[in-house]
Amino acid sequence: MNIRWLLRLGLGGAAIVAILWSACAHVTREGETTLVLRFGRPVRVDGEAGLHVNLPWPIEVTVRLDKRRQVLETGLTEMLTRDKKNVVLMNYALWRVEDPLRFVQAIGTMDRAPAALEGLLANAAIGVLGHYDLSALTSTTSSDLHTTEIETDLLAAAAPTASQSYGIGIDRVALMRLSLPEQNISFVFDQMRAERRQYGARFTADGEKEAARIRADTSLEVARIEAGATEEAARIRGAADAEAARIYAEAHGQDPELYRFTRGLETLSKVVGDNTTLVLRTDVEPLSLLKGPKP
Repeated sequence: MNIRWLLRLGLGGAAIVAILWSACAHVTREGETTLVLRFGRPVRVDGEAGLHVNLPWPIEVTVRLDKRRQVLETGLTEMLTRDKKNVVLMNYALWRVEDPLRFVQAIGTMDRAPAALEGLLANAAIGVLGHYDLSALTSTTSSDLHTTEIETDLLAAAAPTASQSYGIGIDRVALMRLSLPEQNISFVFDQMRAERRQYGARFTADGEKEAARIRADTSLEVARIEAGATEEAARIRGAADAEAARIYAEAHGQDPELYRFTRGLETLSKVVGDNTTLVLRTDVEPLSLLKGPKP
């Protein structure tokens, strides 16, 4: 009977100790942080994983917070660009609990954070998009697109407020989806057509410029070839004339009388034609050849 009573007493004591221990200790898991509240006022943050001691409820209460990165997808928000065009934008953000105390005081629990962040990101997007034209989001020309700059501006606009007001650290903000109201779709297509026409005009101008350069180079090459051919022809004619003069000189040296006779005939053939009538003296060369041989 004593043994049973001692066994029951031991089990009861162990149960009481276990209950007291569970009430006076908490485990912070990896990827979590625990905020300890004493009568509703925060007293410390247990950020290291492991077993931590606290006073029992209702003196101290623990609030568990996930300190890993969270992904938030915002809803579709309609806003105006700088050129007064409506766009419907959807973003996503990577965020985490940066200051547990401020987070709990401003928001309370993890499930309330998306609503607070969504409103903050919507206001940031409205402010940032007001400094960009629609072409910065929809242009087919890579140099006109500014999505990276827009995302950087969104992060710069939202992160300080999230940290100071909510204890939330935002690591990245990015554009997830862009929609256009029906009245703006035709404008975007017209803008794309205009950009394509600009590309076509530029390519045409570059082609015409290249064609003009090729024609100029070709004309210069033709002129160079013609000049070379003319020079070569002149050289050949000069050499031929020199050779002819040499032959004439040799002929004159061998038979001067025959040379004078042939030269006179050549001169007459150039001066007198079939229908030529001349009244000239025949006692001068080369007309003396028309008189016939002397008796």
